[in-house]
Amino acid sequence: MSEQAAISQPVVLIGGAARPVPARVRAAIEPIVVGLGLELVGVELARDGARQVLWVFLDTEGGLTLDDCTRAHPEISAALDVDDPIAEAYELRVSSPGLDRPLMTNVDFQRFAGREAVVQLGDAHDGRRKFTGVIGPTTEETVELQCQDGTFSVPLEKISKARLKFEIPQGGQKTKAGKKP
Repeated sequence: MSEQAAISQPVVLIGGAARPVPARVRAAIEPIVVGLGLELVGVELARDGARQVLWVFLDTEGGLTLDDCTRAHPEISAALDVDDPIAEAYELRVSSPGLDRPLMTNVDFQRFAGREAVVQLGDAHDGRRKFTGVIGPTTEETVELQCQDGTFSVPLEKISKARLKFEIPQGGQKTKAGKKP
């Protein structure tokens, strides 16, 4: 499926992205992010000790830079001050999605078909709560994962977290100076 075809599909939020506060944050900031020429990958509300942290993951075709984050942060902060979707104090962190990019919508799964992902479920499906496999066809309701022990059709509504799997490629031997020959 082409990326254009994937984008035309209705977007289904997955896991924590579907909760009311992250969904409301997403709705409030997406027009601003798009207006800056960036892609909103997703929003995640997390705890860092006693502090609540709102992560906003952005990307761009050429890769996100620190300047992109610096430019987007005050715009996102201002929009959230107006909409005020989070009742308690929080710290806003604007970041790239990283090499282990979170998959937060059905469109993410469609876009990264053929790549390996780690998928955690809230409730067991086919007797397990964690799947690691290659992403196959995705609909508005399920994603197919080709795991070492078989192919599984996983309901999107059961997914609590999903990320692309990134493994550091094994290199050659290092010399005494710590560099490859």
